[in-house]
Amino acid sequence: MTIHYRSVLLPGAIVLALLLVLAAIALQLTGHGYFWKALRYTYLQGYTTAHIDDARNFEQAEVQAGAPAPWMVRDSGQRVSTPTASLLASQKASAFLVAHQGALVYEEYFAPYSAESRTNVFSVTKTVTTMLLGRAVQEGLIGSAQEPLGRWVDRYAQDPVGQKATLLQLSGMTSGHAWNENYYLPLNETTELYFGGNAAGTVLRMGFEAEPGSRYEYSSGSTQVLGVALKNILAEKLPGITLSDYLSTRLWQPLGMEGGASWSLDRPRAEGGMEMTYCCLNATARQLARLGQLLLQKGSWQGQQLLAESFVETMIQSNGHVLFYGHGVWRDPDNRPGYYFMQGHLGQYVIVVPEAQLVIVKMGTRRDRAFARHPGALEEVRQYVAEGLRLAGL
Repeated sequence: MTIHYRSVLLPGAIVLALLLVLAAIALQLTGHGYFWKALRYTYLQGYTTAHIDDARNFEQAEVQAGAPAPWMVRDSGQRVSTPTASLLASQKASAFLVAHQGALVYEEYFAPYSAESRTNVFSVTKTVTTMLLGRAVQEGLIGSAQEPLGRWVDRYAQDPVGQKATLLQLSGMTSGHAWNENYYLPLNETTELYFGGNAAGTVLRMGFEAEPGSRYEYSSGSTQVLGVALKNILAEKLPGITLSDYLSTRLWQPLGMEGGASWSLDRPRAEGGMEMTYCCLNATARQLARLGQLLLQKGSWQGQQLLAESFVETMIQSNGHVLFYGHGVWRDPDNRPGYYFMQGHLGQYVIVVPEAQLVIVKMGTRRDRAFARHPGALEEVRQYVAEGLRLAGL
């Protein structure tokens, strides 16, 4: 007897579904389940990376404002030059502000954004986290910014290398904490940190790849580890106070911010969630300018020393390994006039020019890859500095 076998062709949709199921299983088994959340919140929303309007995709902690102290406005009556207008258009700017001697002399927003738009400022948040470290020292919650990491993060207390790291080294990107910084690869620790729902777990899984204090390497993981340490400091010294609460009462309210902000959590607070301290404060352009003004004034605001002047000096000076980075801020000492700046993933900049008493804010929705890393960013930032000087009549 002859048996005849007939091949069976599955419909393409079924084949695709089976492949997706197998891919999902493989991703889960290999610890990359966060890929699906990343896919949902980027490509399926029309983006290729995290975007400035993604606060809606994450649980938010409110940063509460107090009595507002609106910016003084002294309109220069000028418009941005044609080259700067072209640059802002090419980088899809959402806001461009210039403040001179504590007053706004230029302010422009680009549809659909306005003065009230709270958007993700990405790594500008690193500067804010460093400010909170300085505030914790100033209040005596910790003895110094040089306290050992292991004192506040048990994971590294017995680590032969990690126990040598300090909190300040985390801020200066010199701790030696192992990390691979990449914003576009779908399967790596930076993507997991953003979409994985367990920021502390992601960074504390990593060890140390270099002797603390031996080299500079930019790392979002380092600032999240610093955030874990600050969270633990608050839990011990000020029980019940979250990082968002601390930012509200120590900086946001004393600065008279016009309105609140929000801070993205890795997951709901009730499930153990915490602030993503390396990236995800959602704020307005005017609020960022006020933070820049605080640094320009060496931590002093209306008679209050919100940050110790010595700590601000530490922030804006070199970290001891590279001239272009301090502690939570970028630097360009070779330019004339010199300046320092906060910087975010898609071209968020808060630029402080001390010699000119100038603060410049540029926010946007994209950035050319050529500008994405230092020193490439300087080409863009220097143009904003020159434009700010012109608009301020300097």
